[in-house]
Amino acid sequence: MIYLLLLIVKWLLIFIVTLVVVIAVGTWLFLKLAPTFGGRPDAETLARIKASKYFNGETFVNLVPTHATTLDIDDVTDGVSPEESNILKQFLFPPKGKNPSRPIASYRLGKPQAGAKQPTAHKLTLTTQPLAEGEFVWLGHSTVLFRLAGKTIITDPVFHRASPAPIGGKPFAMTHAPKVADLPFIDVVLISHDHYDHLDHKAIKQLMRQKKAGHFYAPLGVKAHLVLWGVPDTMISEFDWYEAMQIASVEPSQASATDALLTEDALRVVFTPTRHFSGRRIKGHRTTLWGSWVVQSATLNVYFSGDGGYSSEFANIGERYGPFDIAFMEDGAYNERWRDVHMLPEESAQAGFDLQAKVVLPIHWGKFDLSTHHWRDPVRRIKQAVAKGNTQVAVDKQIKLATPRVGEVFTLDKLPTEAWWEAES
Repeated sequence: MIYLLLLIVKWLLIFIVTLVVVIAVGTWLFLKLAPTFGGRPDAETLARIKASKYFNGETFVNLVPTHATTLDIDDVTDGVSPEESNILKQFLFPPKGKNPSRPIASYRLGKPQAGAKQPTAHKLTLTTQPLAEGEFVWLGHSTVLFRLAGKTIITDPVFHRASPAPIGGKPFAMTHAPKVADLPFIDVVLISHDHYDHLDHKAIKQLMRQKKAGHFYAPLGVKAHLVLWGVPDTMISEFDWYEAMQIASVEPSQASATDALLTEDALRVVFTPTRHFSGRRIKGHRTTLWGSWVVQSATLNVYFSGDGGYSSEFANIGERYGPFDIAFMEDGAYNERWRDVHMLPEESAQAGFDLQAKVVLPIHWGKFDLSTHHWRDPVRRIKQAVAKGNTQVAVDKQIKLATPRVGEVFTLDKLPTEAWWEAES
């Protein structure tokens, strides 16, 4: 009997040790080989990175001193404070009401939108014109589809988990969640940085497989990820801060960031600084660049903030390239602990005024649980902050707030302003 028990214990220990080894080896292989982590820059990109005045020899550096991560590895290995413990608890066990309890009502892409309260449908297909000139549609988080100078443009196309693994980062449920299959051909794909909630490797592969992408515009170092995921390097242009490119009906060409005149079919894109960081692996943060985008046509001037903390650089960008007809402004995933790299809503509103924006579209909210705040808080707070800010500036400097549902097509002369989130539970 004793022998039998010892035998059972022996094989149980062998099983446990084998399981631990298999998990450890599998995790190591995943971290080393999984394509979602991206690639390594080639010699040409490395030379450009080393030549950048924003690169210190090891990493890229923000224009102002910045605590450039949200949660440090040291926080875990050195023990956690009560404040840190509460943050981790809210991530692992969200309190009731923090996230939507049912699918958020959104607009269907690709099918007629029925109902008297719904706007005219746009069939987002490859064979029909998806958007008219000057139309915009928010697809959730930081993904915005719009059309300028006869070109369809998308920012940070993300349609899957904001995580490298099949756990965490799951999007909130929506009645009609946008998919890559719903999209038209996209002439210009703008990438702000390589974090998972902004650079979705599955979406990039789907865009290429479905032949829906024309050209990618990305920060220095990000080309390696795109190439690994199937994008030819001839379809990628990499940018340092304040580098510009003019895009016409022919191949993109380098342009001065201060060129004044644009033809009817031309765009100018300028990659501008933000106060943030980058990285898709546990180590190696800040070895690819991050930033925001200015998109100019002959008729409209657009700003896409990417991610970042508040700084005086917004005012500088506003002076150099503003005023902006619309600014897509980060508004979510914030916390006092990491406000250096993610603005509070009040700071997002102030950044809108600094940029001289006429309209602000809050983005980076309503799709993922990436912080400790209630999912509605970002839009509630920025709405209050913009209203307060408008009382302190001249009428011609006031901001209008656009608050579309996901999938709702709008124009600048007919802005969606409904507080729809208050009806969601």
